[in-house]
Amino acid sequence: GSQFDGAAVHAVFLYEVKTQEFKVSMRSNGPVDVNMVASYFSGGGHVKAAGCTMQGSVYDVINNLTGHIEKQIKEKCCD
Repeated sequence: GSQFDGAAVHAVFLYEVKTQEFKVSMRSNGPVDVNMVASYFSGGGHVKAAGCTMQGSVYDVINNLTGHIEKQIKEKCCD
């Protein structure tokens, strides 16, 4: 197996604080730096625990987060 076997991000929590506004909390125990993901969306934290606030439908939020997580995995695994 490779160093990327298993889950890259172990948890993503979404809390709808008001209509189409979500507080996002992410935890990682793998290759993904969730602080980099959160920072893109004007949030922050640490490599293994970070958060941000995002606007849009729950589907938009999940799709945007997934895109940034996948991009980071591809960059780290294929260097």
